[in-house]
Amino acid sequence: MAMKYIYLIRHGETEWNKIHRFQGYNKDIELNDAGRRQARMLQQAMADISFDRIVASDLLRARETAEILNESHGLKIELDSGLREMNFGCWEGLNFEQVKEMYPKEAEIWQTEPEALKIPGGETFEELFDRVWHRFVYWTHKQDYQNLAIVCHGGTCAALITGVLNAPIGAMWQYLQGNTAVNIVEMDQPGQYILKGYNDKSHLENAKE
Repeated sequence: MAMKYIYLIRHGETEWNKIHRFQGYNKDIELNDAGRRQARMLQQAMADISFDRIVASDLLRARETAEILNESHGLKIELDSGLREMNFGCWEGLNFEQVKEMYPKEAEIWQTEPEALKIPGGETFEELFDRVWHRFVYWTHKQDYQNLAIVCHGGTCAALITGVLNAPIGAMWQYLQGNTAVNIVEMDQPGQYILKGYNDKSHLENAKE
C-alpha cells in the first residue's frame, strides 16, 4: 500500500489552558483569541497539504481548531467523541494548587506515579490509552486517504504517541504538547507506525518573524 501520513494536532489555546485549569473530557471550553490566532497560523502553514480527511474530537476547542484548519481544504469534518481529552473527573475546572488542597493523596500520586492513579470520577492512563488508541486504529486503517489530520487534545496526542512508539504507559506525560503542536506519523502497512515529527510548533515561530 502507498505510504499514509497522519497529522496529530493539538487544539489552540483556551482561557483554561492559560490559567492551568484541568479541562478534560467534560468541560467544553472554546478557543480564546490567542488560540484562534494559533489555529490561523496552523492553517496557513498546512494549506498546501492535500488532506483527504479531517477528524476531530467533538469538544469545541478541537472543533474550532479543525474548522479553521479546514478553510484551506473544504472537507466535511468528521467528529469523534472517542478522541476527547483524558477524563479528569472531579478535578475538571480546578487548577493543580486547588487539587493539592482538596485531594492531597491523589495529587501526590499524580506527581510521582500518575499511571497508578484513577482520579475520582475520571480515567486512568490505561483507560485513556485504550479509548483513544481504538479510535486511532479505526481512522488510520481506512483506505480512502493519503493525508489524514486528527485534531484533538494534549493528553490524547500523548497517549497516541506512546502507542506509536510502543512506549510504557507511564511514559505518556513525557510527550506533552504545545497548543496547535503537530506530530507526523507515517504508516506503510496497517498498524506499522513511525513517528516522523513531534510537537512541531514552527508555524507559530515563523509567524512572529
